[in-house]
Amino acid sequence: MNTTTPNEHPSAIVKVDTSNFSEEVLQSDEPVTVDFWKNGCQPCDMIAPFLEQIATELAGKVKVVMLNGEESPELAEQYGVRGYPTLALFKGGEVAVAAIDFGTGSFRASISNALASLRT
Repeated sequence: MNTTTPNEHPSAIVKVDTSNFSEEVLQSDEPVTVDFWKNGCQPCDMIAPFLEQIATELAGKVKVVMLNGEESPELAEQYGVRGYPTLALFKGGEVAVAAIDFGTGSFRASISNALASLRT
């Protein structure tokens, strides 16, 4: 069932929680950028459109997922999330880059740089 409204586009970002984190992140064949976010977090809201764009532009190279740290606090704690938003890159079921630096430059460049670091 399509849950989008007539003017809304389906999201390229997958929403994850404890029920599907293993399947969508840990068992993924491609690298996964996890956006740990929470409700009421203005910086989280500000980066959401950029993450959507990255998810579309880099489809097939990296999967982008969102995890609400308030709804899945055990996962946020397990992966050392101390503030929101936190972006982490997973590959092969492991954290490859614990915190993607997105404070300077473009989000796409930050994620591309994190992906490039996996090859070294």
